[in-house]
Amino acid sequence: MKTVLLFGTFDFLHSGHIFTFEEAKKLGDILVVSVARDSAVENIKGKKPLHAEEERLALVKHIDIVDDAFLGDEEQSVYSFFAEFVPDVIALGYDQDALKADLETFLKARRIATSYITLPAYKPEQMKSSKIKESFGI
Repeated sequence: MKTVLLFGTFDFLHSGHIFTFEEAKKLGDILVVSVARDSAVENIKGKKPLHAEEERLALVKHIDIVDDAFLGDEEQSVYSFFAEFVPDVIALGYDQDALKADLETFLKARRIATSYITLPAYKPEQMKSSKIKESFGI
């Protein structure tokens, strides 16, 4: 069984997220999602998410094609989930360049054979959380 790990904030769930889950699931048999912690989102994006981490995690766990989900680490470059399981593939969003570079360094330093792939965007000019929030004045 091939396990795929997907990272994301998943604040204000929308059809772009569903597309991302579907694309990630195509890469394997089991889809596991790491939902970003509030503190990590604030560090990376400079602002708190609209929904708290536990709410975002609960929503992601209700997506049918998601087999499991957990809260990520508070700090980047930790990746403590590797103590529990090693995914076969890590799926990254089209806008996660910094995470990709960090993961690449982490995997090489520890000689972990997990591959990673950047998923395509789904209508990024419309279906990006920040643009949707902006259109609502949030």
